[in-house]
Amino acid sequence: MTKHALGFIVRKKQQPHFSLSNSLPTLLVSLPLLLSACGGISKQNVESKPSTIQFTDISEQVGLNTELAWKYGGPAVADINNDGHYDFGLTNHNKTPVKVFMDKGNGTYHQVPKVFRRTDLHGITFGDYDLDGDGDLLLSVGGGSGTKPKPPRLLRNDQGKFTDVTKQSGISEMGARGRSVRWIDLDWDGDLDLMQINAEKMITEDVPRNILFENIGNGQFRYRANKDFEDMRAERVLLTDFNLDGKLDLIAFEQRGAFSVWQGTQAFSFKNVSTQFLPKNTNFSQVLAAAHFDLDNDGDYDYYLSRGKDHYLMANNSLSFDKKSGRLDIRDQGSASHDGLSLQTDGDITLTDFWHWKRGKNMEYMPVFIGKNKTKLKPPSEPLTVSPEQAAGFPDELDKNGWYLGYLGNGQWRFEWKLFNADAWGIRAAFLNIKDYESDWPREEPNLQDILLRNDGDKFVDVSHMLPKQTQHNNWGVAPGDFDNNGTTDLIVYRFGQLELRLNDLILLNNHGQNFTLVTKHGATTEAGTKSHGDMGTTFDYNLDGKIDILSGDDDYGKWHLYRNDSINEHNHSLVRVGYSPKGTDPYGAMIKIQAGDLQQFHLVGSTSASHSQSLLNIAHFGLANHTKIDQISVKWRDGSTKKLTNLPANQLIAIGRINSPE
Repeated sequence: MTKHALGFIVRKKQQPHFSLSNSLPTLLVSLPLLLSACGGISKQNVESKPSTIQFTDISEQVGLNTELAWKYGGPAVADINNDGHYDFGLTNHNKTPVKVFMDKGNGTYHQVPKVFRRTDLHGITFGDYDLDGDGDLLLSVGGGSGTKPKPPRLLRNDQGKFTDVTKQSGISEMGARGRSVRWIDLDWDGDLDLMQINAEKMITEDVPRNILFENIGNGQFRYRANKDFEDMRAERVLLTDFNLDGKLDLIAFEQRGAFSVWQGTQAFSFKNVSTQFLPKNTNFSQVLAAAHFDLDNDGDYDYYLSRGKDHYLMANNSLSFDKKSGRLDIRDQGSASHDGLSLQTDGDITLTDFWHWKRGKNMEYMPVFIGKNKTKLKPPSEPLTVSPEQAAGFPDELDKNGWYLGYLGNGQWRFEWKLFNADAWGIRAAFLNIKDYESDWPREEPNLQDILLRNDGDKFVDVSHMLPKQTQHNNWGVAPGDFDNNGTTDLIVYRFGQLELRLNDLILLNNHGQNFTLVTKHGATTEAGTKSHGDMGTTFDYNLDGKIDILSGDDDYGKWHLYRNDSINEHNHSLVRVGYSPKGTDPYGAMIKIQAGDLQQFHLVGSTSASHSQSLLNIAHFGLANHTKIDQISVKWRDGSTKKLTNLPANQLIAIGRINSPE
């Protein structure tokens, strides 16, 4: 402890946060599926039950060494060099250049140097657009809030070295506020076309909001107009096939409220079928991620939608108060504003973690003015204790950008902040030793209920009643996978947490479409109890041992984590690796179907969930429960080619198609 030059007490070591993350029990949500005439489901009863699901963070052990940074909508996982092992593309927004980690073939990774310079990076994806047998990298780049629209960057994979071919490929002339990119064969001709999903257009932009590019061969693309798609309100898209007709459909959404369903029809065309498929009384606002999975093993895709408030909504009069520890966290926008709140303490007050997200060079720092006389301090990043005597009175005039704190007597304090212009992207502050507070704006429920949609063929039915109450939170991501190999698909739900406190993510074990077992003590949230936040991840079998593992990104500021599935179960599995078709078509969009006794499952090659990035999961994992033999595996590529194998043993990796190259 030291004294500030003006007499305030500075504590060099921060007081610890109170964390709920290690005290949350594992819960069983008991939900007998009692269907009424309207398709309703009975409310859940919650009771304790121990879990056998356990993950181990092996990031450092395998060479996945990353720094604390922002994230932006999940990783891109793919077998980039086609050697039978998954590799990773990672985005840290604008804090570091894109990172590519390659599996050495033994379950450890090395980082590819100098893939691309640091930029305002959003979604990323790998795909073999030139059909040379390896994954090329597509980057979605921000457009400076509309002031500098940018095209996606196309990096051709030249035997492990990534070459920027954006200009010569023909996509460089149509820039936008890039958010998500997708490889997709929009005309079913066997090569990958390009889909660019962008933020809302600014008045200065003269190109479409969303853009389609046709792959015309020889490394070239050309723009394909489609007004309905171009005007679609979305920043994120899940490629799916809800009617199983072999034409990819879109689940499109943006955090500001728009949500829509688009059916693939003709080449480069989609039809908005939201009115037909979406339940009318469900609130689809603020969906941040979507996953498709077969909830009830009836042979079609159902959907989990995670809902929350993104960075910009969180930076709008957001508060987080832990009454037990006395910590109050505040976030607000960095635009012109004047807000405040009243605080109550017993004695001194402690300021900490004051910060603003710089917007250009508009403001070097946002000062703190103490007391009626406005004693000026730099914003404290470490705990700074202020006594009532030091902060006596509140200023009559707030005439400068800054935070203002004054003591009014009887344990009451007044705190306000004022910005005259849009000088920051966001501002933050925190107090310790708080007994209670009252904000100048109404207190709002910070959490949102996630959505579970059952696919009934011609419509989606809202069965969110099946979800545990803990899924009502600020959830930023979701990824499906059969974590216990019992033949049904489970979920991991990524929780933002509190403003300055990471909470354990949720694992929902699917009990054969009847109910979910909620697991919170699972080992797959290493940063629980720190100041980072959950963002997004994906699931896959990284070491090919028959158990689904997890790659997760922790945001603001957090690291990337690879979690190995060390769960104990006696169930069987199958791994199916899909290569190129007999006609030379890459694996994207191939449909795998597997039957073992009365258990039937399927997997659409691509991403199983989506925020901004896209994965190519062509080594599909299937839990087989107690089945020891597979009756049949079939693969149908998007070019119509098929392959079928019968009478196969369980617990094996089975390769189907041309593995080493499309030739």
